[in-house]
Amino acid sequence: MGGVLSEMAQRLRRVFIEGKGPRPGLSGLPLLRDEHHLGPQPGEHGRPMDRALDAGSFTALLSGLGYANPMEPLLMLEAFLSSGAHLTVAEFGRVLKKRGFDAAPDKAAGALELFTALGLAEKMPAEDGRIIYEHTHPGLHHDHLICSDCGQAVEFNRPDVDGLIETIAADEGFTHLRHNLTVYGLCPECRRRRRSGLPLSGTAVGESVVVVSFNGSETLKNRLTELGLRRGSRLRILGGQSGSVIVLLDGCRLAMGPEMAEAVIVRALHNAQPG
Repeated sequence: MGGVLSEMAQRLRRVFIEGKGPRPGLSGLPLLRDEHHLGPQPGEHGRPMDRALDAGSFTALLSGLGYANPMEPLLMLEAFLSSGAHLTVAEFGRVLKKRGFDAAPDKAAGALELFTALGLAEKMPAEDGRIIYEHTHPGLHHDHLICSDCGQAVEFNRPDVDGLIETIAADEGFTHLRHNLTVYGLCPECRRRRRSGLPLSGTAVGESVVVVSFNGSETLKNRLTELGLRRGSRLRILGGQSGSVIVLLDGCRLAMGPEMAEAVIVRALHNAQPG
């Protein structure tokens, strides 16, 4: 692990392996802290929530789970907690590489799955198939906005939304334990990029658009016309894969391959419904 066994590793080895120095614990100063959160929030009893964990207990747990060198996953956890709040496996691999770890994708993925199983991370699916991992914050709930185009994830905390979910659960006879609300949309930058028009193949699932022009050969344009597409046609994007697109046009689902989807130029109709 090279240089990564520097200050952090020496602290872990000195305190938790050699038994030297004060042993941090739940009543002392914790060793690992998560600095990426929404800011000071009251805990269950009105106290500020401490984004920290007792490294000694986690070292013992990892040893009990069969890790011959529990310091390695603990150091990976320190890297995760001190990095950005939202990471894919590839992004976490780059974080580990900068710190001198073996950055093989399976090692980064295994570490993130371990953190998730231990309640230290949560997974969010992105619409492009990637999985985004974020730090968990005990006592503080938040939800997410994810851009369907660029993948940007934005946290938000709305007590009125949380209260509504509590009410819905109670109305259905449920005891609310936890929830995860993810809203997919388009961030301001991606919305700005759509003002000048884009191929249908570049749209996002759920987006409503209007056809502004057609590219390609006359034969291709005639095929699009035969499908019912005209300038001014309003479409809703239902899905797609590898450049192909499924759209809703006048209540009918149409499937278009990559060539056809690339030839249809559209403009976004945000917050509008297809005609």
